[in-house]
Amino acid sequence: MINPFECEGRWFKANLHTHTLLSDGKASVEQRIEQYRQKDYDILAITDHLTSGAAKGRSSRDFLVINGIEIHPPNPYYAAEPYHLVGLNVPDDFEPDEELQADAQIKQIRRAGGEVVFAHPYWSGHNINELLAVNGYIAVEVYNAGATKIGKAFGSVLWDELLEAGRIVGGVAVDDVHEGRDIFMGWTYVRAKELTIEAVMDSLRMGCYYATCGPAIEDFRVAGGVVSIRCSPAAEVHFMAQRRHGFSFYADGGKLIQQAQFDLYDEMQYVRAEIVDEKGNHAWANPIML
Repeated sequence: MINPFECEGRWFKANLHTHTLLSDGKASVEQRIEQYRQKDYDILAITDHLTSGAAKGRSSRDFLVINGIEIHPPNPYYAAEPYHLVGLNVPDDFEPDEELQADAQIKQIRRAGGEVVFAHPYWSGHNINELLAVNGYIAVEVYNAGATKIGKAFGSVLWDELLEAGRIVGGVAVDDVHEGRDIFMGWTYVRAKELTIEAVMDSLRMGCYYATCGPAIEDFRVAGGVVSIRCSPAAEVHFMAQRRHGFSFYADGGKLIQQAQFDLYDEMQYVRAEIVDEKGNHAWANPIML
């Protein structure tokens, strides 16, 4: 995984989980694209259930539409709740074999040039064993706006458990928009050299992005045994590692935090950053392995 704050390129605002009338969404593909264009997004992945091809011919020089799909492989731990996996950059005519196990379906997508994100693990009620049983996904949704309706939008605890187990994946924030109130709530800033499907997919594979519900992360890095961050004004800044390791900063006397640093220690295997603004909105930086 590469630190996006040390990469060349620029930031592109992306929603990587979107539904339309082609499955259980309440807006057409055209309407969804216009909605996100109007809010200054650069990238939109159309990820309807079990169908692909909606992105064909819809990208322009300043707006990239990614062809995606949401699949539901069987869950051997709990048959009543299958996995939900989001495939990005799948072919227009991609047809998943829903009888295959998760790993086999992920291999299908990757062989076709795509990548997979593990969707809303907290909403689905998954435990860490269920996530570890699946291989080949590059990221997990640490925030899913669609899951706010049952209070299970955040998946960062499961993300930490994955990292502690040695499964090094990134964290993305998404809308998973279906209706109207679950839109423009969580997004991912992708660092890429250009707004092309090749450059954006390369960045997603390398972890060159951060997730947010509003706060901005301006820099996050490790140098000389010190981890540091610069960000938009925050009420809380958390440096998080495995188990009980890490350190937190809290705004004192109303003075918000815009930079913080912490001396690392030998036991730490990785460090990631999470910030919270005055309104309770979060942002997450991908882990740096130590």
